[in-house]
Amino acid sequence: MKKIQCILLLAVLAAFVLTGCGADSGTVSEESQNQKDTYKIYLITKWKNAPFWEDLDEGCQQAAKEFGNIDYKWTAPEKAQSPLQGKCIDEAVAEGASAILLSALSLTDLSDNLEKAEEAGVKIIYVDSAADYPATATLMTDNSAAGKAAGEAMLKALTEAGVQSGTIGVASDYPDTVNTDIRGKSFREVFAGTDFTVAPSVYAGSDPQVAKDALKAHPEYVGFFATNQVPTTAVCEYVKETPSQTIYITFDAAENTLAMIKEGKIYATIEQNGEEMGHEGVEIAVQALNGTIKEKGIRKDIGVNVITKDNLPNQ
Repeated sequence: MKKIQCILLLAVLAAFVLTGCGADSGTVSEESQNQKDTYKIYLITKWKNAPFWEDLDEGCQQAAKEFGNIDYKWTAPEKAQSPLQGKCIDEAVAEGASAILLSALSLTDLSDNLEKAEEAGVKIIYVDSAADYPATATLMTDNSAAGKAAGEAMLKALTEAGVQSGTIGVASDYPDTVNTDIRGKSFREVFAGTDFTVAPSVYAGSDPQVAKDALKAHPEYVGFFATNQVPTTAVCEYVKETPSQTIYITFDAAENTLAMIKEGKIYATIEQNGEEMGHEGVEIAVQALNGTIKEKGIRKDIGVNVITKDNLPNQ
């Protein structure tokens, strides 16, 4: 009997080992540790057709791939209008967004949409342009430094060309867009106390033709500063078609802009680090969602590069 009991006991122990209970419990534990919540993260930009937004998207995609548990989507309004962007925010929330990376079209118009998003548990991270609604983080170019860099590049170019006075034009997107407004103001400050006059800004919205018409109307300008991609597109189109002695400083580094710099038709462009901004935005969103970051109001300057003919990429 004792022999039979011993055999049965050994059989039970063998069955326990063969079924892998000990190994399975270890495996399950490892799987549990490795399991991650899937986060739905949206990038909502002002519009879609611009190289800077594509850079932002690329950075977001890279971060999403690295984390592996991100359901990522890039969306934007069909027209650059804050009510339409508000609708994009609402739709993202309805689709179960965990976090939204937002480049805001308006400082004040999106507050109701963002409040509803936050009430639904959505983390808000501003990229490029912020609204005045409190957010987990704001990742932006130091627009004051960027405008100053553009002004200093313009003054250097004018000095090199032997131009000591004249009128300089400025074109922007919207009058209530904080980032481009700051760039324009800082640009103007560089010329305080000089013999140069900086003309009132032309606001092109999302239509490059408005800025292009301003260029056509003022061939006497000795310089022209485009504070973002829309007027930059206008400058690129204009200098291809029209011989000009005007010195141009633009914003962002689209291929056609770099081509115009290479040809000497644009003096310099101010390049934002869009990929880094998008990548870090997703990182911060994940950290906020998993509780690593609990505070609000994080601010970070992503920095800019001044690109001239002397330091063109891939040259």
